[in-house]
Amino acid sequence: MPEVQINMAVPSDSPAIAAILADPLVQRRAHLMVVPDPTAVAMLMQSTHLLTIRCDKQIVGIMTLEQVTATCWELGYLLCRTDWGKGIMTAAVGLLCDRLQPGNCLRATVDDDNIGSQRVLIKNDFAKETDDGEQGKWFFQKGLALIKY
Repeated sequence: MPEVQINMAVPSDSPAIAAILADPLVQRRAHLMVVPDPTAVAMLMQSTHLLTIRCDKQIVGIMTLEQVTATCWELGYLLCRTDWGKGIMTAAVGLLCDRLQPGNCLRATVDDDNIGSQRVLIKNDFAKETDDGEQGKWFFQKGLALIKY
């Protein structure tokens, strides 16, 4: 697998992100209300913490972080369809978890039929908390442990 890197998105990343969002299946899985257009992506960058996922220096996906409480963040992510099943998102989420402050928690909402996304979370030690029972969504959470020396 190529080296995976995550970085804060910058305006020059907008066209590459818009190209990924142009895939209808990727867009549907992401539940993002963003038109696949560089201008709309630039607006998204201003309203959320948006990170790029790169492999071989090419943007292949994104992650979003929305602060829910002082110590809890909602994680969202999407990956170019040609890179599904390669372990890239599992690695990217792992990198993010390593960079976040101990004592915080991450949570994520996943469609019940999105097995690949559920595997990403489980491989990164997220626990299934609940499901909504009606709309086909599962809720996962991970507490980031305080490091004791």
